[in-house]
Amino acid sequence: MINYVCVSDLHLGAASSLMTYVNPNSFRIDPQKPSPTLAEWVKCMDKIISETNPKGTKKPKLILNGDIMELALSNTNETAMAFEQFIKLIFPADKAQEEWVFDTELHFLPGNHDHHLWEKARETQYINYIETLAPDSYLPIPWHTTKMYNPNPIPDYFMNGIMHRQPHLKEACVCVSTIYPSYIVTNENKSKGVIFSHGHYIESLYTLMSDLKTMIFPDRLRPQDMWDIEAENFAWIDFFWSTMGRSGEVGKDIEAIYNKMQDPKEVRKLTDNLSESIAERWQKNKIKEIATEGALKWILGEVFEKIANSERGVPHKVLDDKTKAGLTDFIEKPVLSQMKDEMGQIPPYLSFIFGHTHKPFEKMMTFGGFPQAVKVYNDGGWVVDTVEQQAFHGGAVVLVDDNLDCLSLRMYNEGKYEVSVAEAKYENEEHSEFFNTVSKLIDNEHEPFASFCQVIEKEVAIRHAYLRSSVRS
Repeated sequence: MINYVCVSDLHLGAASSLMTYVNPNSFRIDPQKPSPTLAEWVKCMDKIISETNPKGTKKPKLILNGDIMELALSNTNETAMAFEQFIKLIFPADKAQEEWVFDTELHFLPGNHDHHLWEKARETQYINYIETLAPDSYLPIPWHTTKMYNPNPIPDYFMNGIMHRQPHLKEACVCVSTIYPSYIVTNENKSKGVIFSHGHYIESLYTLMSDLKTMIFPDRLRPQDMWDIEAENFAWIDFFWSTMGRSGEVGKDIEAIYNKMQDPKEVRKLTDNLSESIAERWQKNKIKEIATEGALKWILGEVFEKIANSERGVPHKVLDDKTKAGLTDFIEKPVLSQMKDEMGQIPPYLSFIFGHTHKPFEKMMTFGGFPQAVKVYNDGGWVVDTVEQQAFHGGAVVLVDDNLDCLSLRMYNEGKYEVSVAEAKYENEEHSEFFNTVSKLIDNEHEPFASFCQVIEKEVAIRHAYLRSSVRS
């Protein structure tokens, strides 16, 4: 029986998102229409869940594993309406609540593109706490994380407010609860566990403030636990990845810059133009102007190149060496530390599910401090990032059963439009019964999978065309 369904990187509201409706001719989004991909995806999920979980049994909990709402590159109202389309399809008004396939409580783990929702949630968490304190008592600093094990999830008032515009969802008390940045579920004796986390901290770009502080104070110890990492970097993430794109006309320019980063020639044009403009404002002396401009071109080139060459821009493998090292560092330090502090032990059998890179995979990986290898799953993404096709880019859904066995429902890779099932396994381990059960349900020549495959191929091509027009405009 399926207990959890984990999906990430929907980027609802972005024109590059396959889950946002985009007019194929004008490339304009219409957030009040469901995208064809989203409509077919819901049919596939309905088929798999309804035939795996017997009628009348517990419904699986949907884990929204970050970058669900595109707050970096879309207007808030458009993102909200696109999210509303998503919710209306998974909790349809024309079906009785007993026929819905998901539990009415969703868990949300914010990513970098919807990090601002975490800021709202943690402020709510803090206010709720200080209201319980005696007048004039000492106020502690606000929390930067929730608990990972047995957390007290925080209601997301923004998402809930959007959902409760629909009378049937308000009546059914459908709600989103926030956990950040990681969440672990275990069996009763803690011998087996599954960790969910968006994964933005596996890339050094998101710890830029910590890096700068270390450059200025090289003798200081870099933060190792999750609280301190978030405390040093949350404002940077919130500013650049979850606020700037919504800043009026400036936000539209930010989106244009982000799209142009897909083309190295366009990146160089951007940095050169910006450098020349800044140099002209700063210097009147021509010699100084040339020197300043040269320095700025180098500095800005480095910054923009770092953004452009993030993991999702590496075309030839699912995880490059730099990001693999970042993933290892993240799991061996803040994740391990938080588990030890909150659980007092590390489950010997663990799975780790993350997104962020938009490149789905499943593999066994070894980490220091863990009893044995960990089953690592990436659930990919539902956005087209590059002008040309990238074979490793794609979308998946990770399913977790009541035995805490995980499998990846691989929905597509660019250029390979078929649904399949994959599972990470220990050496000499047989496929789980869960894998065998779900595999039998997948038939790409019959509905709903046949239509999904046709639609996703067409929609990916539209997004590639949109990016080409955007980059060269």
